[in-house]
Amino acid sequence: MNAMTALEQRQDFALNQYAKGLLKPFKGKGEILRFRDELDAECRRMWQEAADFANRYNRTVVQAGLWLKPHNNSGGRVRAVQWRDKAQTQMGRRLLEAVLQYGDVSVGMKRQLVEIETERAIFNAKIAAATRQVDRLNRLLNDLDEVEAMV
Repeated sequence: MNAMTALEQRQDFALNQYAKGLLKPFKGKGEILRFRDELDAECRRMWQEAADFANRYNRTVVQAGLWLKPHNNSGGRVRAVQWRDKAQTQMGRRLLEAVLQYGDVSVGMKRQLVEIETERAIFNAKIAAATRQVDRLNRLLNDLDEVEAMV
């Protein structure tokens, strides 16, 4: 597969720039705001990346009776990519597992599906890390505002 994998993250991804800083306390509210805003911008970019990911692989996975779809049921910042059946009535990794275990697909197709699942899982983990961190930083900023209001 020629496409860039989720493992090959862009070098300007916000977590790359601040990964070392996460191990140290922030020096002030300004650093927290900047980091939160950069992560939020990355989340907006990943919204489209989720659609691009699904579109890139759907021509392949449809041959096995599956479909990939960005799905958001909680109003979050980014849609995680989920396995769906072709009729779009069922969702979940169990659909992939059934194809891998019982499906009438070639060994090569099974390998491709496993590679796609690996990339999907890594992409969804990246989404989860970024969105959870934004949520935590928002809570921290609210707490700081409350403390400042007490003075």
